[in-house]
Amino acid sequence: MAAIDSLLRVMSLRGAEAMIISTGQVPTLRRGGHAEPMAMPPIDPVMVMAFVDELVPPATRAALDAKGSADVQHAVGADGYAIAIERTTAGFRLLVRQARPALAAVAPPAAPSAPPPAPGRATASPAVATPPPPARDAASPPSAHAAAAAARPAASVAALLAAVAHAAARQASDLLLSSGLVPRVRIDGDLVELDDAAPSADDLRALVAHLGGDAAAHELARDGAVDFGATVGAARLRGHGFAHERGVGVAIRLLRTDVPSLTSLGLPEDLTALVTQRSGLVLVAGPTGSGKSTTLVALVGYLNHHRARHVVTLEDPIEFLHEPDRCLIHQREIGRHAPSFASGLRAALREAPDVIVVGELRDAETIGIALTAAETGHLVLGTVHAPGAGGAIDRLIDAYPAHQQDQARTQVAAALRCVLTQYLLPTRHGGRAVALERVPITPAIAALIRKDELQMLQTHLQTGRDAGMVPLERNLARLVRAGLVDGAVARAAAIDLDYFERAVRG
Repeated sequence: MAAIDSLLRVMSLRGAEAMIISTGQVPTLRRGGHAEPMAMPPIDPVMVMAFVDELVPPATRAALDAKGSADVQHAVGADGYAIAIERTTAGFRLLVRQARPALAAVAPPAAPSAPPPAPGRATASPAVATPPPPARDAASPPSAHAAAAAARPAASVAALLAAVAHAAARQASDLLLSSGLVPRVRIDGDLVELDDAAPSADDLRALVAHLGGDAAAHELARDGAVDFGATVGAARLRGHGFAHERGVGVAIRLLRTDVPSLTSLGLPEDLTALVTQRSGLVLVAGPTGSGKSTTLVALVGYLNHHRARHVVTLEDPIEFLHEPDRCLIHQREIGRHAPSFASGLRAALREAPDVIVVGELRDAETIGIALTAAETGHLVLGTVHAPGAGGAIDRLIDAYPAHQQDQARTQVAAALRCVLTQYLLPTRHGGRAVALERVPITPAIAALIRKDELQMLQTHLQTGRDAGMVPLERNLARLVRAGLVDGAVARAAAIDLDYFERAVRG
């Protein structure tokens, strides 16, 4: 597969009439008379030279070098493209238009069949002469071919960046790359293979170096894994590179660039009350990929437009960029601006914040500092990987040594304000819907935490509607009754099946 093919697939996928590729510039699509830059970096001269060398046959190369322009045909599967190549002062400019020619017109002519042997003459296997490689045209400078040879890693990175743009165009949440296997994207929770070439381990190492820098490439080689964040054109992504038995893998999470509102996420608007409190700890729990961090982003976005606060965020990596409105917002990325969540959180206490956002409460030191901050007049928002409120609270307490857990329960009961748990479920018509459990920490719930009686939490949750309790099963039943989610899907996410069935019946 030619390196340019992934760019051409994105062009076809987005229904563009034309695409312009110029040396040193971001490729541009033309749709409905409007120019739309693609979500990828500018194409450097080495990459463009590789495109030209792949597209232009030797016979046409002489005309390109002599006249400074050439027209070629290229096919990707059933799609045909007419490509006008023009030499510029910066390098080359490629104007690509949809042509959809018959594939036979693009394929090389078949070799003529050999005449039959004369009668009575023994037939022997004909010797197949290997044609010599085409001579390089004298007008073609040797440096161009040397640059093309050096362009292979760069061209492979361009193809992988085009796969990122392809995934974003299909509204995928993730792009999964593994050496020797075709790329896959996750759409509405399901993995779908792309019609792209399988990258090599070297291709993926080059991609990590391109997106995360030399430091990320060194960390991948040294530790076997690395996290990184990057901006590709107008799009942001979160990546993780890792070594495995067959080579190298890269998991890329495609991030939205616009700060979402709670309503756009399908969350109730009254959750904004959580960020109008002066102090305390608010947790967002749920499994991986359930949108916990995005919910925190929406809460900070609301705060930014409605309250004058100083917000410090600790993220791994930074996903959404907040433009300060009423809030002063300082976003810090773990690994770039702070070595760890614990050290960043400790520093945040000296930065005069009103609100601290912690990407993940994952160790005893981070949890301890977060609880101290919540007790000393700061509002702390954080996420925890847990299936529900009980699991989230246990996760905080279990991070402490056994002899400190009684003290931890007392501290958690005093500092915690609310636990939200959310799940994303596939809908009947594509897309996903959010199911939410909300547990405000009432005096009764705080007493359960102090006494280590969280096994009673589910009973309080189901009978505490007046206190603002929202069981997960009630939300699941609402989605089923509205016809959004299949009953079997919702049932698999429910904790108390009997309560779920009663809620479905109304």
